[in-house]
Amino acid sequence: MRHVITSQRLRTLAALAALLLASVTGLRLQAQTTDRHNPVRAAYMRAHFSQVLEMHDAIARGNLADAKARAASVAEASFNTPMPAGSKAFEGTLTQAAKEVATAATLAVAAQATAKMLGTCGQCHKANNVRATVPPAAAADVGGVVGHMLLHQHGLDALLEGIVAPSESQWVEGVRTFASPKLESDTVPSKMRKKMEHGETDLAVLAGHAAQAQRTHEREEFYGQFLTTCGTCHATQARFAGPSRK
Repeated sequence: MRHVITSQRLRTLAALAALLLASVTGLRLQAQTTDRHNPVRAAYMRAHFSQVLEMHDAIARGNLADAKARAASVAEASFNTPMPAGSKAFEGTLTQAAKEVATAATLAVAAQATAKMLGTCGQCHKANNVRATVPPAAAADVGGVVGHMLLHQHGLDALLEGIVAPSESQWVEGVRTFASPKLESDTVPSKMRKKMEHGETDLAVLAGHAAQAQRTHEREEFYGQFLTTCGTCHATQARFAGPSRK
C-alpha cells in the first residue's frame, strides 16, 4: 500500500514552519499571500488534504462512524496560514460539506458530501492556478483479489484527482479503469464471487455514465456514487476492507 507522511506529522510540520516564518518575516508575511509557491501554505495544504483523504478512505471502507468523526475534525479546522485572496469564496462550501459528512445518516449522504468537498477543492485550485496531486497508488499487478482491489483503488484515485486537481486526463483514466469488468472470478472465494461480480457490473455501468460528465457538479455526483458503491461492498466484509495509505 502507500507510504506517505502521516497527517499528524504534516500538521506538526506546517505549524512549525508557520511559526518560524512568522518570526522571521513579521508583518511582511501578509505580502506573501499572493505567492503561489509559499512553502508554509504548501505544507499546510498537504496536511489538510491528508485529513480529508482519511475521511474519504473511511467512506470507501464503508466505515461511516469513522468518517463522521474525521469529518468533524475537518469541519472545525481553520485556515490558519495565509491563503490567496481567491480562495475565500470556497471556504464556506468546504466547511459546510464537512459538516454534512459529520452528520450524515447514511453512507451515500456522506459520500456525496465528500464528493462536493473534493470538487470545491478542485474549483479553488483552478481559480488560483494551483495543481494538486493525489499520492501514487501501489502497483496493481500482484494478481488475485488483492491486485484487483488495488486496480479499483487506482481507478478511484484517478477519478479523485480528476476532480480535485482538477485533471481531465485523470478523470478519463479513472473512467477507463472501471469501464469494463476485469474480475477473474476463479481467483475470488466462492462466498464473495457473486457480490463482486455484481459490483463490477455496477461500476462499469456507472463509468459509462461518468464518461459523459463534463461539468464539475456532474462529476461530483458520479464520484459520490463510485464512493458509495465501494463503501457499501466493503462494509459487508467481516472487517472494513478498502484503501490503506500506510
